[in-house]
Amino acid sequence: ILKTDYPIMADAETEITLETYDKHHVKVSKSIATRSAIINMMIEDTGDTNEVVPLADKSCTLSIINRVVEYLKKHAEFESSNADDEVISQFDKDFQEQSDDIIFQTILAANFLDIKNLLELMCKKVADEIKKCKTPDDIRDRFNIRQDYTPEEVEEVKRAHPWIYDKNAK
Repeated sequence: ILKTDYPIMADAETEITLETYDKHHVKVSKSIATRSAIINMMIEDTGDTNEVVPLADKSCTLSIINRVVEYLKKHAEFESSNADDEVISQFDKDFQEQSDDIIFQTILAANFLDIKNLLELMCKKVADEIKKCKTPDDIRDRFNIRQDYTPEEVEEVKRAHPWIYDKNAK
């Protein structure tokens, strides 16, 4: 369940208010928010933690920012509790299991917010899905990508690079 204007904190630490692209406010502890290099820079530039931090990228909607904060909070907990790699891996695996749209929006938000470990995690999910595909057509089918080439152009690419279309190649 997603709510607006609620704190995502466990202690009385300084709060940062993030304004999502869709104009919702999300309160989060400064220690969690500043795990984003961009948010950290914005706070340092203004020097004011009371000022609302606008997230101007269209990927930074309430639902995606809630997911990003969930990820950051959980990884902060893992660090403070010295969690087992197996526990972290299971959380990350479960976190990756989302619709393609949520995965891609999370990638865009992690890139915009400069959260490298989240960006890498979600890109790995996409790479793993691509690895399951045998041909460019399989990739297009998997990700619902429309074919931009004419049939003649496709044939030209197949002639020039036959290995791409070899279903037995690895």
